[in-house]
Amino acid sequence: MLETAAPALSWRNGQERLALRPCHGSSACVFLDEAQHLCRVYASRPLECRLYPFLLSHEGSGFKVYAHLSCPAITAARETGAWAEWVARIRVFFSRPDVGTRVHRSACCFPDYSLSSDEVIEVFAFEPGVALWHLRPRIEQALSATPRLLSALHFVNMFAWQHSFHFDVQEINGTDCVFASQPAGMFMYWPPLGKNIAPHIIDACFDRMRTVNGGGSLTRIENVSAAEVHLFDPNSYHVRLCGHEYVYARRDIACLGGNKYKSRRGDVNAFARMQAGRYRLRPYMAQDFNACAALFDRWMTGRVRRHGNDLYRWMLEDNRDVHRLLLAHAAQLGLIGCVLEIDGDVAAYTFGYALDEETFCVLLEVADLAVKGLPAFIFSHFCADEAVASYRWINAMGAEAGDDMARTKMSWRPCRMEPAYTVTAMDNARLPVDWCRYAEKQG
Repeated sequence: MLETAAPALSWRNGQERLALRPCHGSSACVFLDEAQHLCRVYASRPLECRLYPFLLSHEGSGFKVYAHLSCPAITAARETGAWAEWVARIRVFFSRPDVGTRVHRSACCFPDYSLSSDEVIEVFAFEPGVALWHLRPRIEQALSATPRLLSALHFVNMFAWQHSFHFDVQEINGTDCVFASQPAGMFMYWPPLGKNIAPHIIDACFDRMRTVNGGGSLTRIENVSAAEVHLFDPNSYHVRLCGHEYVYARRDIACLGGNKYKSRRGDVNAFARMQAGRYRLRPYMAQDFNACAALFDRWMTGRVRRHGNDLYRWMLEDNRDVHRLLLAHAAQLGLIGCVLEIDGDVAAYTFGYALDEETFCVLLEVADLAVKGLPAFIFSHFCADEAVASYRWINAMGAEAGDDMARTKMSWRPCRMEPAYTVTAMDNARLPVDWCRYAEKQG
């Protein structure tokens, strides 16, 4: 939201929308100066107010722009050529990637104006975060011929991080190469895609990055799997281990049999016993977006209290945008997801995708930290779900939260730890530790 310099008072209600207060038997915005009939924060007013008389409507997983018919300016504009110009300007505004990110980040703030059809007129529908859809067939075809041991090797992962990076697919000697750019420079998000990647292709990729970056640690290839390490000449490239992904036997997590799962079985049983008759596990629906987004914010606040370091806080802020984007586009992306309700309120959600024919990746998992046993319950039951039952392995990604997350994931007894590497050229500075920790999060 465009909220800079907002006054130090409570200006959002429980649904994160602009709060109202009693005013002469009706209601008024908390920012209204009644004496002068003026907005007290006009220069830094929120996006909702800046758009008026246009209204941003959040409807299921999509968004629409309406015009408020009660505004005389709308009536006048529709009778003149000004209307087409207004609509064109609004379309351009909402086509900007930064605005799309802002809209998803604050989606809970916008009501569904389709319920007020007699007061508004629809202007257009739009879908933030569509910048990469046209690349999807090309990316998925290239990935199909690539070793996919790491969770990052999926279009969903690339789509999820479009708010942080500008992705560009370039063909180098007949091979698709995905570059990710930020203001600071360019790196490769994945190794060159396909089979039989020749050394001259890797050299050409590094030459292209050096042209943009001028060398340094930004010139790198991330999300390199153990099966791809041999592609890099040790005399020319430095391969650094940046983390591991935790891979489990799905049946073990679903059944929790034997003494090695005694502790986790106890967590699951404790939840089932304490919440008996109060919980329901069901598939995710588009109308769950607001509840899931609000749950993430509560979860994030709790996690920050436990892990107060700046890097982790930064990563959670980034993940906030990722979760909202994926929640909004879950159906289009083909994600399998479910929510768990307690007394009708969403207390947990989880999503994933098929990495290959045998492996299912759990991409998102958020659970109310105050509910004992809930994280274990939803993980185990999701692995037992009919939609996931055909997969042999579960990839639960890395342990970006630090030692306690690593301990938790180890307690589920992984069958293997899949290593993830980052590659730099020997003539570049080696990656600082924080780059590797951040790269692990993206995987």
